[in-house]
Amino acid sequence: MNQFWHRAKAVAEVLDDGEERLVVLNLERGSPLVLLGSAAAIWELVDGTRTEDDILKELTSTFAEADESSMAEHVRNFLAALSFHGLARGSDKPATGPAPVMKGGI
Repeated sequence: MNQFWHRAKAVAEVLDDGEERLVVLNLERGSPLVLLGSAAAIWELVDGTRTEDDILKELTSTFAEADESSMAEHVRNFLAALSFHGLARGSDKPATGPAPVMKGGI
């Protein structure tokens, strides 16, 4: 089933200015996840308005040199990891507004 992916409501983003990385944390569960490269790119696309297929299409058009089947597996696994950490969830309905995210810096 191809669901719309939404960020959890209690997610904080912490940007590290010294490196190209992003840390996301579910404030209710306390499970931080460090995102680099394509993982950070996928995270940016999780906004409640895109399905897994939409995310994959956008990434394959951005990274034309990537193998589509490998990219599909990567997206599927990463979305499953976000769900496991309580950072995102799939839903049959799209978002009606922007995803609430608290931002900070370290």
